[in-house]
Amino acid sequence: MKTVQTKKDLTLTGTVSSRKCPACGHHEIGITTKEGVFYPLRTGTLVQVLNSHPEKAPTSKEASSTRLDVKQKEEDQTEKRAWAPEPVKCEKSLRLKYGVVIRADINPENVDSSVFQAAYLEKLRHLIEKESHTPIAVILDQFFTSPHLASGDAGEIALAMWEALEEIRRPVVLVKAWMEDPGEKNLRELLPPTSEGKLSGVPVSDAELEKELEDLSLTEFLNLL
Repeated sequence: MKTVQTKKDLTLTGTVSSRKCPACGHHEIGITTKEGVFYPLRTGTLVQVLNSHPEKAPTSKEASSTRLDVKQKEEDQTEKRAWAPEPVKCEKSLRLKYGVVIRADINPENVDSSVFQAAYLEKLRHLIEKESHTPIAVILDQFFTSPHLASGDAGEIALAMWEALEEIRRPVVLVKAWMEDPGEKNLRELLPPTSEGKLSGVPVSDAELEKELEDLSLTEFLNLL
C-alpha cells in the first residue's frame, strides 16, 4: 500500500500495480485505488510507503516463478468489460457518452454510483492519455476556454477537469440519479429531449460497446457533452 502526493497536493491511496498501457502497449507501474482507478507513477511523484519489509534475493527458480505470477496478475488486472445504463445501449451517442469500462470481476448488476464514477474518471484519463494529434490545452480551450487545466499527467488533468467543469461531472450526476430512482423523470434526463424517454434502436453487445469506447477520441467525447 502506498500514498502518492501529486503536484496539486491531491493525496491518493492505493496499491502498487502494473498494467499494459492502452495507448501504446508498454507495461507501466502505478497506483490502483480501492475504486479501481489506475494512476501511473511519473518521475518526480512523491511516494510514501505505508507497509513494506526487506526481502532476500530470490533464487533463479523462485525468480522464474515470481515472473510468471506477476505476468498472471497483470493479465488479471487488464481483464475488463464495458458497461452502460441499459436504457441507452440502443443509441450510439448515448453509449459513448455514458459508457465506461469496469473490471471483469464486477457483476454488471452490481455497478453502483461509486463504481461508475471511478470508471468514468478512468475513461476520461484514458481519453486524455491516448490523445496524440492535438495538444490537450488546445482541446480544452476549444470546448471550455480552460487551457490552464491541461497541466500535469493525464490523471491530474482528468481530476482538474472533474473539479472545475460542471459539463464533465453532469453525466455522472445523471447516471447516479437514475441509479437511485430509475423512474420516468430520471430516465428522461438521461435521454435526448426528442426521445421522450424511449429509444427504438437495437442494443449492442458488451464486446461491441468496448470496441466503440476504445475507438472514441477525447474530442468526440467532449462533443457529446
